[in-house]
Amino acid sequence: MTAKLVISAEHAAGLALLKRLRQQEKPRLRLSILAGSTATVLLILSWYLIALLIQQVVLAEPASTTLQLYGGIIVSLLLTRNLALYWQEQLAQTASNNIRANLRQQLLQAWQATTPASLQQQAASSHAGHWLEDTDALDGYFSRYWPQQQLMLLSPLLILAAITVSNWLVGLLLLLSAPLIPLFMSLIGMGAEQINQKHLTQRQRLAGHFLDRLRKMALINRLGAAEQVKAEVASRSERYRQLVMKTLRVAFLSSAVLEFFASVAIAAVAIYIGFVLFGAINFGPAHSLTLASGIFMLALAPEFFQPLRQFAQSYHDRAAALAAATELAPQLLPCTLLTTQPLQLQDTNKTAKAFACRDLSVNTATGRQICQQVNINLNLGQCLLISGPSGVGKSTLLKTFAGLQAPAHGQVCVGQLPVTQARVFYLAQKPWVFNGTLRENLAVLSPDVDDDALLAALNRVGLATLCPSRVQLDKPLTERAEGLSGGQLQRLALARVLLSSFDIIVLDEPTASLDLASRKQIIACLAQLKRQHALIIVSHDAELAKLADQQLILTAGDKHVAA
Repeated sequence: MTAKLVISAEHAAGLALLKRLRQQEKPRLRLSILAGSTATVLLILSWYLIALLIQQVVLAEPASTTLQLYGGIIVSLLLTRNLALYWQEQLAQTASNNIRANLRQQLLQAWQATTPASLQQQAASSHAGHWLEDTDALDGYFSRYWPQQQLMLLSPLLILAAITVSNWLVGLLLLLSAPLIPLFMSLIGMGAEQINQKHLTQRQRLAGHFLDRLRKMALINRLGAAEQVKAEVASRSERYRQLVMKTLRVAFLSSAVLEFFASVAIAAVAIYIGFVLFGAINFGPAHSLTLASGIFMLALAPEFFQPLRQFAQSYHDRAAALAAATELAPQLLPCTLLTTQPLQLQDTNKTAKAFACRDLSVNTATGRQICQQVNINLNLGQCLLISGPSGVGKSTLLKTFAGLQAPAHGQVCVGQLPVTQARVFYLAQKPWVFNGTLRENLAVLSPDVDDDALLAALNRVGLATLCPSRVQLDKPLTERAEGLSGGQLQRLALARVLLSSFDIIVLDEPTASLDLASRKQIIACLAQLKRQHALIIVSHDAELAKLADQQLILTAGDKHVAA
């Protein structure tokens, strides 16, 4: 019972997400439905004129001008119908593209608002699956399923009205046969939806399993377990293939049910019209049936079921989209903030962007207490130095100050905002770079800056010799930063700060393991940064202690000393 409730709640969240995304492009989707309905009306008019033309050709000898007039109108109607169908597809596809682009932006914002610790609870392959495959799985729902769901009602009703005007008995026959198709398709679709949900979960597990094996490939080779791992991956892939084929079998069964009932209904209409025209049936509205009306109704009978066929073809898109939305919905939930109430700071003119913490307690991942009831106020132009013996928890405390880890108790704010919503630059002991040019690595946090600003920032941090001109900005860098010393890498990260608008800069051992010249350049750069920023530094360096306006000394035994 509990499992059913959980699944129901997850599906409800997925449905709510699909509805919210649909609202973003509802005007365009409605225009798509209008274009599809217009195409149906044009089709009815075209077949009506074609039926009249056939009757005149068979039973009379129409003039050439009449044939040309009928032919011109019919061709015009068919061309206009094709144009309406084109706009239907274009509008729906544009809506789908916009929805998926907005969804990816929302995913980015949600991931940026959460903490790295929370992101690491899921494998990187899972996040990649959400960004790529799960988001793309929504395409069929918005571009095909939802518009066709509306047209499945509108188009058959328009055709049914036209047929009923010609012969109410044929209209009644189609009306009685139509509900059977959605009924049986729904019964089959429920099973397909459950299978597709399992299919999505299995795919994510397989992707994570495969990525984990790739990451440990060197260790696997050293252990001589390559063949064993190869067999394991092949076995899981085979289970995944079987699940996919099971989903496809259910989808084909749904199409078979549709075709069976549609064929029976169309055959019944054809038999009735044939017997009436031969004079074998005289009851009901048989006396009013003509060759033109018979051809008209017989031509429209398959078109009556065509929207249902198209809906059946796209029905699996709903199952795929619902499964994907169920996975995406938790990713878009508001993250838990490190503080629930903003701090009421005094003198807002001077402390509008100040760093503060109130009654802060921080624990390690194992539950060991690092500090308790810490209160700090740090304004722009000031520096807080955190020191203490190795292993006492300085880096953990620093991550809490940077908003990367939630405290055990208390609040951390920048101005009136919780630190998770503020712009805080965190510089780890080993700054990160990625595969790209020097320009791309410098401008990663400020993509709109020009080359002159990049060169000026490098000059301020003492890297003018590394990049004396614009040409060197195209120098390639790898994620391992080959060709850069530790000091150059630290200064490159500081140059990023100068190019961006961060007010609070958090640094973890910025001068550790550096030579004397690099160390002096880093300290000089930090002294410049302090003039317009608030610095929070973890270090044992006595020279950095000269920059400190406040100092927090962590000691063993869950105690701290503030100076």
